Amino acid sequence: MSKQLNKVKKRLESRRREIQGNVKQRERTAPMLVHKHEDAREEPDFYVEPGSFKSTPPLKKGQDHFLIRAMLSVCIFLIIAIMFKTGAPQFEGVRQFVKGSYEQEFQFAAVANWYENQFGRPLALLPEPRDVALGDVNEEEPEAEMVYAVPASGQISEGFEQNGRGVYIETGANTSIEAAKGGYVITVGGIDDEEIGKAVVVQHYDGTESIYGLLNDIHVNMYDHIQAGHEIGTVSTNEEGRGVYYFALKQGDQYIDPSDVISFE
Repeated sequence: MSKQLNKVKKRLESRRREIQGNVKQRERTAPMLVHKHEDAREEPDFYVEPGSFKSTPPLKKGQDHFLIRAMLSVCIFLIIAIMFKTGAPQFEGVRQFVKGSYEQEFQFAAVANWYENQFGRPLALLPEPRDVALGDVNEEEPEAEMVYAVPASGQISEGFEQNGRGVYIETGANTSIEAAKGGYVITVGGIDDEEIGKAVVVQHYDGTESIYGLLNDIHVNMYDHIQAGHEIGTVSTNEEGRGVYYFALKQGDQYIDPSDVISFE
């Protein structure tokens, strides 16, 4: 009996060893499996909440144009500054053009008149323009726009032939001076001419300018829009106690004889 048990045990042990040997053989012959890098799924080291990093919103079209214009303006300013700083002779023409642009008065009245002709009066913010004082001329006549109202009646004490710029008129004391034509006030107080004292310059729709000098009081302000006949100020008084004022007309840089378009008496 014991001999049979020993035989069974030996068979079982032999079978177990055979099975273990087969398993080891399979492990040696099986290929090694290597995971590719792209197949790896690794968790990030930190967590980013969605929407925490917001992209900068793009600039609007109007803002783009504004920035471009601003940059161009700065570039032009720097170029002009360099031209004036260097003093190179080849830039002399540009320098003279820039100087002339700054020294020349902007034609406010002419631009306003063009705007009104093209688009109409802007919500009646400005008074209705009138080139001449009421009752001076027939406004239906074609020549009416060339007629100037009399600032103040009187006698010519010094004519255009004597100074080549304007006329001096003697009138009554404390007489009011009125605008000869409608336009914009572009100068108040003085025009670098001591002979005419306190003065007012009015720019008209046709590009001309009227100058009123030797004023005692001034009743208008800079950039006022005035009509023909609007009170500008009062005359000053001479040594004889009579009122006196200066009047001139300009077309660009050229003076016009006021006696050709106005009868002061």
